[in-house]
Amino acid sequence: MIASFKNNDRDPAVRIRVGRCVYCGSSRYREKDDRRLGDEHVIPESLGGNLILEQAACEGCERKVNLFEQSIMKTVLYAPRVHLGIRRKKRKRGEEIITLDATVDGKDVKVSLPLKRTPLMLFFIMMDSPGILIGRPADIPSFNGAWVKPFLEDGPRMPAGLQGMATPALDTHKFMQFLAKIAHCYAVSVVGDEIKPLLPDIILTDPAPPPNFHLIGGHGNTNPGDATANLHELELGWETSSGVEYAIVRIRMFAKLGAPIYRVVAGYR
Repeated sequence: MIASFKNNDRDPAVRIRVGRCVYCGSSRYREKDDRRLGDEHVIPESLGGNLILEQAACEGCERKVNLFEQSIMKTVLYAPRVHLGIRRKKRKRGEEIITLDATVDGKDVKVSLPLKRTPLMLFFIMMDSPGILIGRPADIPSFNGAWVKPFLEDGPRMPAGLQGMATPALDTHKFMQFLAKIAHCYAVSVVGDEIKPLLPDIILTDPAPPPNFHLIGGHGNTNPGDATANLHELELGWETSSGVEYAIVRIRMFAKLGAPIYRVVAGYR
């Protein structure tokens, strides 16, 4: 590895000035005025991310990133950030509420429940290595399991009257865009123009494209490894495949929970 970044909630911000949109290369936020480019958190601020690329996103690209990022933050990553007490930009008054699919009297309904008193799970897919690194055809999926972390496992049970209740679903298409965005931004912060980027097309496609197992994968085994003391971990290194040197970003969100490792091919030298 040539660079690593360990992130804990409430760590001081680390800022890197870019001066251009990291996705499309524009030097302006929007064409009709001179507003400065927006800042981009590599891992979202609402997850406790503190690595910030300054002046790094134009309005159009910012909007496209928000479409999938906010969807992920309000569904599968909503419970862990509340249960872990992760700092957020805007603090809400009162109790956090989550709306879930449930079964009441044999009927499928929507119910709103207090999040901290509702048993939920954090669910991550586990994947083999990115196909481009091991010669797997681009159209072959690489799922090899799932990692699940229950919250309130020994605490409150299902509310009275509910026969069934579902944890928010993981949208695999948007989640892989989310991983691509993190990897691309971290690669820009470390190696900048040393690589030809491979991820912007995945990040900017709307609606979300099918999962790209060629460039996005996992650690290559079913063991996510031991939990560490860190909330999130990022690393960047080089790996050669078929004579091409690729920049590989290793992403481990919620490392302190023992969550799985993802590996994303950010570009080639």
